[in-house]
Amino acid sequence: MACPDEFDAEAPETDRPTLETLYRRHAPWLAAVLRRRFDPQMAEDIVQEAYIRLRPYEAAGRVERPQSLLLRIAENLAYNHSRSSRRAKARIERLAEVGRCHEAYTDAEQHEALLLKEIVEGLPTPLRDTFMLSRHAGMSYAEISAHTGAPVKTIEARMSKALALIAARLRD
Repeated sequence: MACPDEFDAEAPETDRPTLETLYRRHAPWLAAVLRRRFDPQMAEDIVQEAYIRLRPYEAAGRVERPQSLLLRIAENLAYNHSRSSRRAKARIERLAEVGRCHEAYTDAEQHEALLLKEIVEGLPTPLRDTFMLSRHAGMSYAEISAHTGAPVKTIEARMSKALALIAARLRD
């Protein structure tokens, strides 16, 4: 379906096509192009969104080559939709993987992990922070010292005390 693609930018306001006219003139062509290039099921939705995005241009009288502008808008929308779909799929796959990892633990292992978490959370703040920075953030005592401003000897003492308290509570 061939469509005229140029309008006189200097034409009076009444001679410029309205959004409705542009839609009737170009929507079938745009949908056909999108069905060929992208997911056919999303073509109609993208056409609708493209015309919504075209509205400010039309209101400002800045639509000189409607087919070119509509195609650029629609392609950008289709690429954004594809990118979003890939991200959502990857996020779902990561969540499924996490779920499989948790299923691999026995009930006893999950209970031990929860118990250890409760014990660590119950430590005094300086001991808990030192323990978490060392064991979970993987920081060395020197790095923890630089991070907290406490001397390395203090960090060593806090870690020693935290480990002793954790071991004692695990024995109980």
